[in-house]
Amino acid sequence: MLDKVSQYIIANVIEKGSQDPVELVFRITLFNIFTKVETWELLQDELGPLTWATYNRKAYKDVLGKAKYEGQTLYTGSFQKPAPDFGFKDAYMNHLALLEVFMANDLTGKLAESAFMADIFEWLAAFPGMGYFTTYQLLLNLSYSSVMNFSGMDFVVPGLGASSGLAKLFGHSMALARHAIPDIEIDVIRWLAKTQTQHFKRLGLDFTGLGPDRMPMELADIEHTLCEVDKYSRIAHPKLQGLGGRTQMRGSGFRPSLVPYPTKARLPKAWFHPARKISRIRPGGLPVVDKRFTVARVGKRREGKAGVEYLVYWHGYSDKDATWEAEETLVQDAPEAVEEFLSKRR
Repeated sequence: MLDKVSQYIIANVIEKGSQDPVELVFRITLFNIFTKVETWELLQDELGPLTWATYNRKAYKDVLGKAKYEGQTLYTGSFQKPAPDFGFKDAYMNHLALLEVFMANDLTGKLAESAFMADIFEWLAAFPGMGYFTTYQLLLNLSYSSVMNFSGMDFVVPGLGASSGLAKLFGHSMALARHAIPDIEIDVIRWLAKTQTQHFKRLGLDFTGLGPDRMPMELADIEHTLCEVDKYSRIAHPKLQGLGGRTQMRGSGFRPSLVPYPTKARLPKAWFHPARKISRIRPGGLPVVDKRFTVARVGKRREGKAGVEYLVYWHGYSDKDATWEAEETLVQDAPEAVEEFLSKRR
């Protein structure tokens, strides 16, 4: 929350503008697509206040397309966000289509009705283009606002960097543990958060807490710090093997951000909600994500071993992901798509 971009999100995306939950969700999700201050300010300058009520895909397409044509980088380089395939050539258009799908499926309502942060994670991760860590980053950005009120000790998803950091901290024992218990990394991160005080004391580190309230590190802080451990050790201890053999740093070196750091760190107003003080950890293991598939069109018909089958193309997925589906099931789930295909053959 104390990094430059998060401070910008809090001050300029969340706490500036309408506080209507739908508008908050729209702004946060839009910013999260690019996670780039310059792209947000470009859209703001060209299109005025960015609201769901006035959203127009073509207007956004014109602004972003012109910027890309002129050589502007629209996305952050910090972490990749693979675009789903909604049939557009440009990644930003596919991402805008995904944003529209979130809004049409009432993401705001899902946030309000969910008893656990893990429930929201499973719902978001089911959409095309939403990987585990991408979904977690969106959840963290949403958590800076009033649209969801969960404790920072509720839920965590280790990214590749954090997993690699854990491998460097605990060595071969981490690999053995991961093989035996698939979600062991989450347990280890929880343990590090719970026992942080004794480790700072053991190592002689004078850690006085985060921010003016001297708060302890929460799960997201531990996860991000493990990622930094991985990066640091790639330079300081290049012989240490992390996850996937990560031993070198990419890129040509450090380049400071042009965004000035605020003179005073800003805590999200939403963090003072009393519900944030109560930890609600959903029972069970890792989240179970069933990818969401919506029929885009039917392409072919054939006689299969069990009867008539149709070749189905899915919204948000490439043509190579098309699958053969039984007529009986498809007629029940997507009768319009079947009828449209059959009408073209008549």
